[in-house]
Amino acid sequence: MLVISRKPGEKLKVGDSIEFTVLSVSGDKVAIGIDAPRNISVLRGELAETIESNIQSSVQSLEGETIRDLAALLKGNKTPAAK
Repeated sequence: MLVISRKPGEKLKVGDSIEFTVLSVSGDKVAIGIDAPRNISVLRGELAETIESNIQSSVQSLEGETIRDLAALLKGNKTPAAK
């Protein structure tokens, strides 16, 4: 992990298209502005972890037949495979 100290108003650039700006520091909180292209998803870490956990739970709860039915629908078959 790279650790960089920044003061309010200072920036940090990642690649050619992402820029972080320290907007303010108040006690133990830091306000950060993020300038990134619309096609790049920017999420809080805890939200990203929750989404990933929900996806994993959903995948684990699917039965094989359900996955086959979904695959049939995605391939353009109008009805799921016969059981």
